[in-house]
Amino acid sequence: MIDQDLVAYLAALGTAASTRVYLGNAIQDKEFPLIVVRRTGGSQPKVLGGAPLFERSEFSVNVFADNYSDAYPIANTIRDELKNYIGGLGSTTIVSSKCTLFPIDQSEIEGDKVTRWVALNFLFMHS
Repeated sequence: MIDQDLVAYLAALGTAASTRVYLGNAIQDKEFPLIVVRRTGGSQPKVLGGAPLFERSEFSVNVFADNYSDAYPIANTIRDELKNYIGGLGSTTIVSSKCTLFPIDQSEIEGDKVTRWVALNFLFMHS
């Protein structure tokens, strides 16, 4: 499935997050930086005769770190690797990829604790 294939691909990129890439939610108290991948939508349109077309899947890719100097390079690497990506992604074949939201700051501040959170969104057409 594209979900697990995307997680495996991001873990293999060699970013500072290393293999700390999670689907849905990160395990609490994990070392930063880390990446969380969330599916935010999807569909599989059909032609008038009922035959299915490629699947469409939307994902939010979130980078969490202690500071911007860790978060943004990881987010930019992900953006550069996945925008306009076409080809194999594990068992998934990507026929179109679009970065629909470039890295954007979503940081959280709670008292003296600051978590740098940089989000990106992608739309994939795949089979």
